[in-house]
Amino acid sequence: MMATSMEPALNGSAALDLSRLCQTPVFTSHSRQESHRLLARELVEHDLSWRSGRVDTAFFRAEVGRCQLFVLRYGAEVEVRPRPFTDFVLMQMPLRGRASIECDGLALELEEGQVAVLSPSRQARLVWHSGCEQLLLKVPRSLLRLTQQRLVDEGGLAADFNLPAAYCLDNTQVRGWLRRVDELLAQLDDSASQPLHGHWLRHLEESLPLFLLTHPPHDAQTPLSVLESPARRQALRQLQRIEGLMRSRLGDALSLGELATQAGISMRSLNTLCQRAYAQTPMERWRNLRLEAVRDCLLERRELSVTEVAMAHGFTHGGRFARYYKERFGELPHQTAAG
Repeated sequence: MMATSMEPALNGSAALDLSRLCQTPVFTSHSRQESHRLLARELVEHDLSWRSGRVDTAFFRAEVGRCQLFVLRYGAEVEVRPRPFTDFVLMQMPLRGRASIECDGLALELEEGQVAVLSPSRQARLVWHSGCEQLLLKVPRSLLRLTQQRLVDEGGLAADFNLPAAYCLDNTQVRGWLRRVDELLAQLDDSASQPLHGHWLRHLEESLPLFLLTHPPHDAQTPLSVLESPARRQALRQLQRIEGLMRSRLGDALSLGELATQAGISMRSLNTLCQRAYAQTPMERWRNLRLEAVRDCLLERRELSVTEVAMAHGFTHGGRFARYYKERFGELPHQTAAG
């Protein structure tokens, strides 16, 4: 792989200082297979179809707390079909070129400087046209849930509010979003000289989910469940029951049969629901929820050891747990705990 730098276009609406983020690439590649393999590891599992143009992939990454920022280009035109984003909401903005998005039946065209919010529960299809370079921002769902509950408790948000599967920010919202991103980027220089104060880091992390929840699109005030068919609403209720059961048993031994029995459905129906909603088996979904809970605990409870946190969430085999964790988050548990 050839090391190179990339200087994204900075138009009027995207006047961000990306120099620190784009200083050193995580990787560059002219290989289709290598690009797909490395991006699946760094972002999310996906199918990738290469269309016209020369492969010239470059990927840059930075983290501020639990928020991750990326700059990515493929060079060639590509079609990306990711798994549903079960652990994060994705925000993306073309720095150069344009992209097309189909997400849970919604279609968007994204031009340079526009920002899309993606939260698919079923499927998404993304086309990056030739020469497209994008800024990507992953907001963890764990942060989103905590912020949403606080807003609900304070009366600032309806309890049944859900983010739409896909929408674009309007021009005013884009300006506000850019200010939040600029704050994150500024920390990349500051954190190199001294660690961020915990309270300031928490503010930076929570500013993004707070922005999402308090700046919805104008047509997002009606809960999505109202627009669904009776069969879809029943499936959503079953999924909510399954999700609640999984979250209540994060530290227990739980079999597929027991999960299906307590959810009140057959194992076959349980598997079908999870595959459609998450592109995962029920046990994969439960394991990923436990891994997410472990990560949250390691980040918030620095005094606890990795072993006791893993054991508390049902992981009794250290080697297998470490492998699952690294596959999920791209680092080993002790690296998270030390971070």
